[in-house]
Amino acid sequence: MTALPQNPDEAPRAAAGAERFALLDGLRGIAAFAVILDHTPPNFLGELIPGRYLAVDFFFVLSGFVLAHAYGRRLEGGWSVFSFMRARVIRLYPLYLAGLVIGVSLVVLGVVRGWDATPIGQVGVFVLFGLLFLPAPPIYAFGDGALFPFNGPAWSLFFELVVNFIYGLIARFLTARVLAVILVVGAGAVTFTVLRHQDVGGPGWLWSHFDAGLARVVFDFFAGVAIYRMRGAMKLPGVPAVIPVLVFVAVIMVPVPAEWRAAYDAAVAIVVMPLLVALASQAKVAGLIEPVCGTLGTMSYGVYVLHVPLLGLLYIVAAAAGITLPGWGIVVAIVLMAGGAAAFLHHTYDGPMRRWLSRTLPGGASG
Repeated sequence: MTALPQNPDEAPRAAAGAERFALLDGLRGIAAFAVILDHTPPNFLGELIPGRYLAVDFFFVLSGFVLAHAYGRRLEGGWSVFSFMRARVIRLYPLYLAGLVIGVSLVVLGVVRGWDATPIGQVGVFVLFGLLFLPAPPIYAFGDGALFPFNGPAWSLFFELVVNFIYGLIARFLTARVLAVILVVGAGAVTFTVLRHQDVGGPGWLWSHFDAGLARVVFDFFAGVAIYRMRGAMKLPGVPAVIPVLVFVAVIMVPVPAEWRAAYDAAVAIVVMPLLVALASQAKVAGLIEPVCGTLGTMSYGVYVLHVPLLGLLYIVAAAAGITLPGWGIVVAIVLMAGGAAAFLHHTYDGPMRRWLSRTLPGGASG
């Protein structure tokens, strides 16, 4: 996303152009694997990377940069928001659906086996909303207020689609002045909402901090759009590829005192992540590093959207087999499972499904 995060949803390349941003591909892959640590049991790796959830802000900034690169001129030239959103849904929905199916299957299994007391009717209501890519209604106890209880990380994909729709609507009117106003107001909203929910790292996945998720995606996305436009107006400095990588790793590893954590997170979202995308977009990679970055980028969305339901599956299988995995073992297992599933589904399911949707969904001729 998501998606991306990017959000991990879109490869950093032009829809109609040859320019590639290989290091951004690699960074979003690293970011997707870092997010895994936010959902595994506390262990030395999780403690070593306390700011791993900040990868979502990187995804959002990258998404704005990538979509401005891929679709900005077409939208500014009058391409319809319907055609744009059609393209975005086609890109995001197949793997999102795969994660939803796994998550729903685990919940239904729990209900059938008696592990989960949730009435099956409530599960059905949540499934309907999930199929429509909409947050679960906050009217039942099931999910504890999560926007997407079957697959938590999907919250960022929903916000991604929201900001994509906003971008599609206003792209033709997005002057430098309007963009500046959005960024100033957005920075204030990020600061206010993140500090307001300072007891939560990377707020946005629960209804109780919906405002912070919306503020983060709006500011981050349009910061990415602004960065892409800046590349045409001014020459950004070229840097060795290792520098953006080290900056990203350092940012998520900084051990910030609890009382300063929220302020640090807001500053990273507002300043560091946009700067990181700007620097990485100018970095060049060569040799074996380039295909490695490409592979990480290709896997990143699948890893991001599949790892939580696969983690639930891992727990069930381990319990059935009477195996107790240590924290590091769970991390290694889910990295392998999510990475393998992402690579396998990319070729056997995601690509074919997107091609089928492109042929089937109405409005293709206008895209």
